[in-house]
Parts: sequence; C-alpha cells; structure tokens
Amino acid sequence: TPSSTAVGTGPFVFKEWRSGDRIVLEKNLNYWKKGLPKSNQLVMRFITDPAARLAQLRAGTIDLTVDLTPDQLAEIKRDSNLDALYRPSFNVGYLALNPGYPPLSKPEVRQALTIAINKQEIVKAFWGDLGESTSHFIPPLFKEYRSPKVTDYPYNPQVAKQTLAQAGYPNGFPLDLWYMPVSRPYFPNPKLIAEAFAAELSAIGIKVNLKTKDWAAYLADRKKPPGYQSFMLGWVGDYGDPDNFYYPHFGPGATSDLGKWKNEQIIKLLDQGRSTGDQAERIKIYQQVDEILYEEAVRIPIVHAQPLLAKRKKVTGWIPSPFGSQPLDEVAKS
Repeated sequence: TPSSTAVGTGPFVFKEWRSGDRIVLEKNLNYWKKGLPKSNQLVMRFITDPAARLAQLRAGTIDLTVDLTPDQLAEIKRDSNLDALYRPSFNVGYLALNPGYPPLSKPEVRQALTIAINKQEIVKAFWGDLGESTSHFIPPLFKEYRSPKVTDYPYNPQVAKQTLAQAGYPNGFPLDLWYMPVSRPYFPNPKLIAEAFAAELSAIGIKVNLKTKDWAAYLADRKKPPGYQSFMLGWVGDYGDPDNFYYPHFGPGATSDLGKWKNEQIIKLLDQGRSTGDQAERIKIYQQVDEILYEEAVRIPIVHAQPLLAKRKKVTGWIPSPFGSQPLDEVAKS
C-alpha cells in the first residue's frame, strides 16, 4: 500500500507512492551489480488509456511506455523522436465457452461456434502483423510442444450452422459474451473485438448479448456458479515452460470458470509433464494435451500477440522482456 515500505535487493529503492498517479524509485547505492542501475531515478506513471500514454510519450512527459495497441504503430513510426519496440510473443488471448451453459455442453456445439469465427481476419484487422492466429493454446516460443496434428479451426459458417442444427439448435440460441473492460497485450481493444465475434456468431443464429463490468468484479464473478456463458480473457507467461500456460487453465481446480467441466486425462498428462525430466517425453505429453484441447474447445485460442512498446530515441538500454516483469537497470537517457 502507499503507506507501507518495501524491502528488497533490486536496483532501485522505494521513495514515494502517489495512489493512482505514480510510484517514485531512486537508485540503490548499494546495489550488488557494479555500475548499475544507470538511472538515478525511476518514475512509474499510472496511465490506463493507450492513447493517453502515446500522447504523453510524444509530448516528452514520459520516456517509454508499454502495451500500446497495434493500430498505433503507424503513429509511432511517423514521429522522428520515437522508436517502436516489440515484446516477444509470450501470451494467449482466448474466448472461453462454458460447458455449464446447456447449449455449450456438447463439444460439437462449441466446435461449431469456433469455426463460425473468422479468426484469421479478426487477427489481421486488430493486430496486423503483430498477432498470430492458431488453435494452439501455448505461444510460438513453445513450437516443439505443439502437436503437428493440430491445425487452425477452419472458418466455415455453413458447416457451423449445419452442426448446430444436428445438435438440436437449428435456430441458434442466446449467448452472453463478456468482454474485458481493460486493454491487455492479448486483447488491446476488447469491446471492438467482442463486437467482431458477435457479428460472426449472429450469422449462424447465435443471439449474442455483450456484457462487461469492473475489472476486479469481472475476474472474480466468472468463477461464481454458474459462471459466465462465454468470456474473453488471456494470459502472459511467467516463465519458459508450457506448464505455466496449461496448468493454471486446465489443471486441478483451474476450471471453476467453466462450470463443472474438467478433463481427467488432461490433468493426468499435466501431472506427468511436471514429474518427468525427459525432454522427449515432455514434448509427447504436451502434444497430447494440445490435441485433446483442440477437440474439447473450451478455451479457444484467438491470438498470440506481439505487444507493441515505444520509447523516445534518447532512451538507451531497454530490451523488452517476454515476461510480465521488466528489468530497467540498464536503461539510461542521453
């Protein structure tokens, strides 16, 4: 909290916290890495809107910023005082379909909704060259753990509509689709992306009702029975192992936001992946998980995004990390 103190061995020490505005850090004179940090002070501003962050960067009131939207890239490139940077793609943005909602209890219905969404075109429209659309839940850095048997869901609204009819829903059904109230690297424009999903699904008779709420409530309420019928969410990896993507979403106790759905075979495989150190065996295990999830279609991978960052040209030493944390001890202003 703003009134508490922080204890650590990092390159900076806590100086000030203005709630909702900024955190001020100063150089740790006793830092264990000789010659670092290169900056005497670090001011971290809270600016929630990507457009406002870029405006302040262009004005020179901030020196670097993260998690801009892909459509801001052109504006960055037009400004001779700025450099665009790219965080390695280490995330997933997904659409969850809750089997606890009766129409979504059948895998074939969930698969029908999946092939009714033109993911490739949506990713192209909202991410441009900064997004990859696949049916793999794990990002491209884990390509060896992706099953070669899993291809992207083919966009085919006609087949989707036929599948719904065969499953007992020839006229479709109503569906609440919850979208995030905040921008994140994997979903930079959640409302607009949700509207694109709704437009695609309406073509096969799904009557989508878009909903959202405060971010903290959004996260908490999705786990309260019966949960959201469908919702958008994502994940940024904490460390370089596929377990960090799979276990928090499909492991024991990780599917409370999917009604009573769980897959014992997946849980068994994930536990095996944690217990073996044999790399070849782990690849085989996680490729099996990939194949099962493709068929189950409960968390539909929409995109693996390459987050856009930017800095002023006078800033040096900033190398974006693929993880959520960002080391700044090498950063300096010329």
